[in-house]
Amino acid sequence: MRRAFTTFLLVVVIALAASSAGAFDSPSDKGATNQDEKKKRSSEDRNKEEKHREEFNKLTPEKKEAKRKEFKGRLEKRLSELRCKQTNGTINAQETRELSRSEQILKRFNQPNPGKTNAPAVPKR
Repeated sequence: MRRAFTTFLLVVVIALAASSAGAFDSPSDKGATNQDEKKKRSSEDRNKEEKHREEFNKLTPEKKEAKRKEFKGRLEKRLSELRCKQTNGTINAQETRELSRSEQILKRFNQPNPGKTNAPAVPKR
């Protein structure tokens, strides 16, 4: 029991010394401003997305299809760049996530009903 208490005190002393030296700066202090910035950016992004969605809905079916093809072309170009980086071994973690997400989006484009991608799944009985 005495040895466990001594070990506990030693850990506490080391932790206090390390925290006073700045080794354990709390990420929540830094994260607080990042989260505020993310909330601000996300509300701005939502407003932009809503504006783009309204503009897209006003387009004729032919123009909508042209926009889809344009987006699909940009997506395929970026995917080829990311796949090239992946084969070369120069892809980083953020690009790996982007590659995965982009592949999922492209898979939705290739489905027969592109407008029905957000429909809920039918539950199995």
